[in-house]
Amino acid sequence: MLKTIRLNLTKVISEVLETMFFVFLEQLPVETLPQRGGYVGSKVVVRGPESGFELEMLAQESLLTKVAGDFLGLEEGSPSLEQRLDVLKEITNMVAGNLVNHCDPHADFDLGIPMLTGTALTTAEIEDCVDTFAYGDEDGVLLVGVRVIPGKAGAFR
Repeated sequence: MLKTIRLNLTKVISEVLETMFFVFLEQLPVETLPQRGGYVGSKVVVRGPESGFELEMLAQESLLTKVAGDFLGLEEGSPSLEQRLDVLKEITNMVAGNLVNHCDPHADFDLGIPMLTGTALTTAEIEDCVDTFAYGDEDGVLLVGVRVIPGKAGAFR
């Protein structure tokens, strides 16, 4: 499953962000990113019959403010913290759902409810991920981490 996730994640991120949020981010080398804070985090758990994964996203406040404002159609003023957090959870949910469809559209996956992992986070929050990807533009950076977890049957594949 991890190999399939690796092959499809960047494509899925681009599709979701470009189609639903009108955001065009470039993939960045993770190792060149400075260890700094200012991130807001969200994650969702996906369990398949034999294996699953946890998808965690960390978005810099500056990027999230722009994305949320554009998505919600706010012309004046910034989106509230609650609105920004809801948009991040929605992005996480959409990416996870689309990733499942790209991995195996016929498999029996359970997509959990996206949840907030915190505010004022640092890049260290996803250092324990099996894979970490970075995307960004002039407004900020989006980090995406993947952790492999047991599936519904409790076994790794």
